[in-house]
Amino acid sequence: MEILLIRHGAASWECKTDIERELTEQGQREVQAAADWIRASGWQPDELWVSPYRRAVQTAAIINRDWQLKPRLKSSLTPDTPQSELESMLSTFRGQRLMLVSHNPLLSNAIDFWHGGANKSYWGMHTASMAMVTAEVFAQGCGNLEWLRHYPNYDHNGR
Repeated sequence: MEILLIRHGAASWECKTDIERELTEQGQREVQAAADWIRASGWQPDELWVSPYRRAVQTAAIINRDWQLKPRLKSSLTPDTPQSELESMLSTFRGQRLMLVSHNPLLSNAIDFWHGGANKSYWGMHTASMAMVTAEVFAQGCGNLEWLRHYPNYDHNGR
């Protein structure tokens, strides 16, 4: 199975709650660049799972423009979700390619947990960063970090 993890684009701090934070114009540009790169690569998910936070929903909408998949809002894709809850949720996925649009520290922690070992050169997920992780089972140390890409140069594998 392949999971493409995408962190939301840059978001404004001018709101009452973290849940309400919206993408800035810069964040929209970052996400559009990521969407363009994914489209050019030919990769397409079977399903799109998204954090219910506004900036993640906006990020997913930009990335999903061409595919028009029905995004599935998942309350377990918020910044501080425990790894165990994420793994329980992933056990319900029956496809081969899944895209998760979410936040740090959840995404960074998941990469470290799944990849967990052989290559510790993980640099972190910046806004609009993307990481491809493959595994037969997503459990500690069972995943392979195929690539990690950051805005503005998605052609460079930052792994």
